[in-house]
Amino acid sequence: MSTIGIIVVVVIVVVAVSILAGAVWFAWDSDKRIRAFAHSTDLIPGKASRAPKSWTTATSPEALLHRRVRYAIADVHQNPAIPHDPATLAERDRLDDAVFTLDDSLIAVQDLAGGEKDERLEELETAVKRLEELPRQLWEAPFEQQRSDIDDVIAAIART
Repeated sequence: MSTIGIIVVVVIVVVAVSILAGAVWFAWDSDKRIRAFAHSTDLIPGKASRAPKSWTTATSPEALLHRRVRYAIADVHQNPAIPHDPATLAERDRLDDAVFTLDDSLIAVQDLAGGEKDERLEELETAVKRLEELPRQLWEAPFEQQRSDIDDVIAAIART
């Protein structure tokens, strides 16, 4: 094999190993971040919840709703379709406050019993479902409509 042939093979091998190493690093880093968030007590990225630490793995209905809220609001925060203008960011901050109120309601539900607890959980699940729809709505909505979509979710949470 000629010198040029050897150089080409070496370059291809180096590029292939670099791509493989990058893919492995990406998978490892993504898994690490996902696990860190799953085991954290953050309700909103960077802001800890007042919910019990055990809710990160508990299977009670209120703990499951709490985790659904965490993932839904994380999707809102990570949504690249949301403009970073001051008005929209202020609206998202209001949403964050509403999400803490919703989470506090979930925490309060754990002390209820029987039918009252079931009714309250149904009401709160309606608000959680509405919050879960928000990231898709924000992705599809024009910028002018995004703030009103966030307002609608805040209002739905306030009704619970």
